Amino acid sequence: MTESEAIRDLDIIRFNPHWDELVNEEYWQELMEMAIKALEEVQKYRAIGTPEECRAAVEKQTAKKPDYEGDGYADGHLVYDTWICPCCGKHYEVDYDNYNYCPDCGQKLDWSDEE
Repeated sequence: MTESEAIRDLDIIRFNPHWDELVNEEYWQELMEMAIKALEEVQKYRAIGTPEECRAAVEKQTAKKPDYEGDGYADGHLVYDTWICPCCGKHYEVDYDNYNYCPDCGQKLDWSDEE
């Protein structure tokens, strides 16, 4: 029996007051086993998170370039003393080489343009 067949048959018998005349005990057990298996699978997916939560997690693993705020010039170049997380907007006055992820929200950072 396929999942589609089980859904179809369960849908047919759920509102039939004489459902027990429509299926034998062996087939009923097979339908129930398939339903239980499906519900257990749903529980596993719910434990992982909602589709929205999964999409957000994947998005945070996609490296994004941080923004910068500089407060001066050295040798004719802007000195970047602060980087800003592109996801949560937090400012950090730290050396960017030490951070692959935002310490606050976990956004993966792309430093590929930096020396």
